[in-house]
Amino acid sequence: MSWAVYAMRGPGGVRRLDDIPDGYEPPSVGTSADVVAKVREVVPDVDASKPSWLALRSDEFDVEMTIGKGVEVRDITFYLNDGPRSIPIVMEISRRLGVTPYDTESGNFLTEESRPPVPPPLTEDEIKANKPKWWKFGRK
Repeated sequence: MSWAVYAMRGPGGVRRLDDIPDGYEPPSVGTSADVVAKVREVVPDVDASKPSWLALRSDEFDVEMTIGKGVEVRDITFYLNDGPRSIPIVMEISRRLGVTPYDTESGNFLTEESRPPVPPPLTEDEIKANKPKWWKFGRK
Protein backbone atom coordinates (compact mmCIF):
# COMPACT_ATOMS: atom_id res chain seq x y z
CA MET A 1 0.00 0.00 0.00
CA SER A 2 1.49 3.34 -0.96
CA TRP A 3 1.11 6.51 1.05
CA ALA A 4 0.23 9.73 -0.79
CA VAL A 5 1.82 13.06 0.12
CA TYR A 6 0.61 16.17 -1.71
CA ALA A 7 2.97 19.13 -2.08
CA MET A 8 2.53 22.70 -3.35
CA ARG A 9 3.41 26.28 -2.59
CA GLY A 10 0.56 27.07 -0.28
CA PRO A 11 -0.51 30.32 1.26
CA GLY A 12 1.86 31.41 4.03
CA GLY A 13 1.52 29.69 7.39
CA VAL A 14 -0.98 27.03 6.31
CA ARG A 15 -0.12 23.78 8.05
CA ARG A 16 -3.24 21.75 7.18
CA LEU A 17 -4.84 21.01 3.83
CA ASP A 18 -8.24 21.93 5.30
CA ASP A 19 -6.99 25.48 5.94
CA ILE A 20 -6.22 26.21 2.28
CA PRO A 21 -8.84 28.63 0.96
CA ASP A 22 -11.35 27.30 -1.58
CA GLY A 23 -10.30 28.16 -5.11
CA TYR A 24 -6.66 28.69 -4.17
CA GLU A 25 -4.40 28.28 -7.21
CA PRO A 26 -0.84 27.38 -6.21
CA PRO A 27 1.90 29.35 -7.96
CA SER A 28 4.27 27.59 -10.32
CA VAL A 29 7.11 25.51 -8.92
CA GLY A 30 8.82 25.75 -12.32
CA THR A 31 8.78 23.88 -15.58
CA SER A 32 8.78 20.11 -15.56
CA ALA A 33 12.43 20.26 -16.72
CA ASP A 34 13.25 22.53 -13.74
CA VAL A 35 11.56 20.11 -11.34
CA VAL A 36 13.38 17.09 -12.77
CA ALA A 37 16.70 18.97 -12.53
CA LYS A 38 16.06 19.81 -8.84
CA VAL A 39 15.10 16.21 -8.10
CA ARG A 40 18.32 15.04 -9.82
CA GLU A 41 20.31 17.20 -7.38
CA VAL A 42 18.95 15.00 -4.58
CA VAL A 43 18.54 11.69 -6.44
CA PRO A 44 20.93 11.67 -9.43
CA ASP A 45 19.62 8.38 -10.83
CA VAL A 46 15.91 9.32 -10.81
CA ASP A 47 14.00 7.50 -13.53
CA ALA A 48 12.45 10.30 -15.61
CA SER A 49 11.67 8.18 -18.67
CA LYS A 50 8.03 9.26 -18.23
CA PRO A 51 8.33 13.04 -17.73
CA SER A 52 5.10 13.32 -15.71
CA TRP A 53 5.84 10.28 -13.47
CA LEU A 54 9.24 10.09 -11.77
CA ALA A 55 10.55 6.99 -9.96
CA LEU A 56 13.07 7.32 -7.13
CA ARG A 57 14.34 4.00 -5.83
CA SER A 58 17.27 2.90 -3.71
CA ASP A 59 17.95 0.75 -0.67
CA GLU A 60 16.87 3.70 1.52
CA PHE A 61 13.64 4.78 -0.22
CA ASP A 62 10.98 3.89 -2.79
CA VAL A 63 9.06 6.93 -4.03
CA GLU A 64 7.13 7.82 -7.15
CA MET A 65 6.27 11.41 -8.04
CA THR A 66 3.61 12.82 -10.33
CA ILE A 67 4.34 16.31 -11.59
CA GLY A 68 1.59 16.61 -14.20
CA LYS A 69 1.70 16.88 -17.96
CA GLY A 70 1.69 20.66 -18.28
CA VAL A 71 4.71 22.83 -18.98
CA GLU A 72 4.42 24.50 -15.56
CA VAL A 73 4.31 22.35 -12.43
CA ARG A 74 1.94 23.72 -9.77
CA ASP A 75 1.70 20.74 -7.45
CA ILE A 76 3.30 17.36 -6.87
CA THR A 77 2.07 14.10 -5.44
CA PHE A 78 4.59 11.77 -3.86
CA TYR A 79 3.71 8.09 -3.42
CA LEU A 80 5.78 6.56 -0.64
CA ASN A 81 5.84 2.83 -1.32
CA ASP A 82 7.81 1.85 1.75
CA GLY A 83 6.26 4.04 4.40
CA PRO A 84 8.20 6.29 6.75
CA ARG A 85 11.66 5.30 5.42
CA SER A 86 11.01 7.62 2.46
CA ILE A 87 10.04 10.70 4.50
CA PRO A 88 13.57 12.21 4.56
CA ILE A 89 13.93 12.14 0.77
CA VAL A 90 10.45 13.63 0.29
CA MET A 91 11.24 16.37 2.79
CA GLU A 92 14.57 17.18 1.09
CA ILE A 93 13.03 17.31 -2.40
CA SER A 94 10.18 19.47 -1.07
CA ARG A 95 12.68 21.85 0.55
CA ARG A 96 14.66 22.18 -2.70
CA LEU A 97 11.49 22.83 -4.69
CA GLY A 98 10.12 25.28 -2.14
CA VAL A 99 6.89 23.34 -1.64
CA THR A 100 5.05 22.26 1.48
CA PRO A 101 4.31 18.50 1.76
CA TYR A 102 0.99 17.45 3.29
CA ASP A 103 -0.01 13.95 4.42
CA THR A 104 -3.22 13.34 2.46
CA GLU A 105 -4.56 10.92 5.06
CA SER A 106 -4.42 13.30 8.03
CA GLY A 107 -4.27 16.59 6.11
CA ASN A 108 -1.35 17.69 8.29
CA PHE A 109 2.00 19.12 7.27
CA LEU A 110 4.44 16.22 6.75
CA THR A 111 7.13 15.87 9.43
CA GLU A 112 9.84 13.34 10.24
CA GLU A 113 7.44 11.92 12.85
CA SER A 114 4.57 11.39 10.36
CA ARG A 115 3.40 7.83 9.84
CA PRO A 116 1.50 6.18 6.98
CA PRO A 117 -2.18 5.41 7.38
CA VAL A 118 -3.15 2.13 8.96
CA PRO A 119 -5.72 0.23 6.92
CA PRO A 120 -9.03 -0.35 8.71
CA PRO A 121 -9.67 -3.83 10.07
CA LEU A 122 -11.43 -6.29 7.77
CA THR A 123 -15.20 -6.60 8.10
CA GLU A 124 -16.82 -9.99 8.76
CA ASP A 125 -17.80 -10.23 5.08
CA GLU A 126 -14.23 -9.48 3.95
CA ILE A 127 -12.86 -12.10 6.35
CA LYS A 128 -15.32 -14.71 4.99
CA ALA A 129 -14.50 -13.77 1.38
CA ASN A 130 -10.75 -14.16 2.01
CA LYS A 131 -10.89 -17.28 4.17
CA PRO A 132 -9.19 -20.20 2.43
CA LYS A 133 -11.38 -23.23 1.73
CA TRP A 134 -10.51 -26.36 3.71
CA TRP A 135 -10.05 -28.45 0.54
CA LYS A 136 -7.24 -26.18 -0.63
CA PHE A 137 -5.07 -27.45 2.22
CA GLY A 138 -5.40 -31.13 1.24
CA ARG A 139 -6.19 -34.03 3.53
CA LYS A 140 -3.83 -36.23 5.45
